[in-house]
Amino acid sequence: MNSLRNLHSVCRFSLRTLSTKEQTKPAFNFKLAGGVSEAIASGKLKRRHHPGSLGVGTVTLPDKLNQAVLTYLSSTEYSPKHLENDGKILSTRLWSRHKPLEDDQLRQKIAAIEAKIVEKETIDLDAPEMREEVRKRLLDSRMSKMHERMKREIYNWKPFQYDKYMSAVYMLARLVPDYAALVKILSEIRSRDPAFVPLAMLDFGSGVGSGMWALDGVWADLCKEAVCVDASPDMNNLADTLLRGGDPENPRQVRGGGTFFRQFLPMSDALRYNLVLSSRSLLELPDMDTRLKIIDILWRKTSGYLVIVEAGTSAGFRIVQEARDYVLNLTQTTGEEEVTCGDSHIFSPCPHDKICQRFNFSRIPLCNFSVNYKPLTLTKNQNPTSDKFSYVIIKRGARQQNHQEEWPRLIQQPLLRKRHAICRTCTSYGRLTELISTKRRHGSEIYRVCKYSNWGDRLPIVLPEPTEIPELDQSEDDSSENDESEQKKEILH
Repeated sequence: MNSLRNLHSVCRFSLRTLSTKEQTKPAFNFKLAGGVSEAIASGKLKRRHHPGSLGVGTVTLPDKLNQAVLTYLSSTEYSPKHLENDGKILSTRLWSRHKPLEDDQLRQKIAAIEAKIVEKETIDLDAPEMREEVRKRLLDSRMSKMHERMKREIYNWKPFQYDKYMSAVYMLARLVPDYAALVKILSEIRSRDPAFVPLAMLDFGSGVGSGMWALDGVWADLCKEAVCVDASPDMNNLADTLLRGGDPENPRQVRGGGTFFRQFLPMSDALRYNLVLSSRSLLELPDMDTRLKIIDILWRKTSGYLVIVEAGTSAGFRIVQEARDYVLNLTQTTGEEEVTCGDSHIFSPCPHDKICQRFNFSRIPLCNFSVNYKPLTLTKNQNPTSDKFSYVIIKRGARQQNHQEEWPRLIQQPLLRKRHAICRTCTSYGRLTELISTKRRHGSEIYRVCKYSNWGDRLPIVLPEPTEIPELDQSEDDSSENDESEQKKEILH
């Protein structure tokens, strides 16, 4: 794992916030991609459903899975009210999750806290004339103050333990939003790569099987082998029970193809899978060494697509970027030479393989997306809600050289103003660019394409040369209140 150590500096560099705050003007000189304008004008293509549109609407659980959940819960003695209350608590804890501190970071924080406390002390504890019992009492007082400040200022990361009850709580709280996010992500692969067939899937941190169900929801009856890896045996048992319609005694599974459950990730890369998935699992690993080791194993098991998904928070985005940068900079040692593995590229969401510019121009480094879903509830019907997630899809092979691969990605919902639409995008040149479309300047077709596009879509437009495109100034980022709360948490922890 020499490459693992060698890439620590690369990952750390790409994950720090730079101070560049160059103000530039937005871009106006762009046009619709070839063929799109004609198709819209002729009526063959609707503006709301242009080729870059990736919406999946409001996602609901498949009837088989929904019924399996209800069947399982009806066979238990768990109180529906307690399950839902504990589910809300668990969702809040998962959303506010942060990366565990590395050992050197922890030591630096403790040293800084101790230095602040010592600075305020008026008595020199090293004075030779001080009695030993007084020195001990003052040292105990110092340690007590340190512990209090450490509780407030240092994030106390602990792994979640999922027993039978907590697995049911997780199922009720996270099954639907996790399933919905994966359906949206995998639907993009199917839309942009219709020839891809996921015959075999590996799901690391599979939980209650949301990845397996999402795969079947996008590619029905095509996956012949699904390997689900989760450290919790109770999680695996629950996922298997849902496959049996909610009845663990049912000998038949409701999905076709073979499904296998494992507690430990196989270290060998002899077996490869078309699709390798890690959904909200890397943030549950104790340190960077472990995360990079897992990413290394997952990538070596990938023959098609590697999908990494985390919560749509600043911490989740940083974990995704860590995985992204590691795979893109992965090196293999051959004798005394290091050879860069140039057999991968970012399929989504980035239209480029450069360092993410959100770390250059954002006060809060964060790139996330949203999906609507109908929540699972036992006590009352609820209206559709949404969930935010950060993700990256890495594909084996070199990037295809065509205009569709260069379409910019909307990183925020378009801002609709009088007579113009403002689209904040990530472009194939590795820049964040603000595109402003007006009817007068661009025509009604491109204006309405921008107007009816949504956060996360790809805009089917052709950009000029990179030297002619200004970068998006995000020194005054006007994201959401959730982003501001994330910044406060980063300061506190």
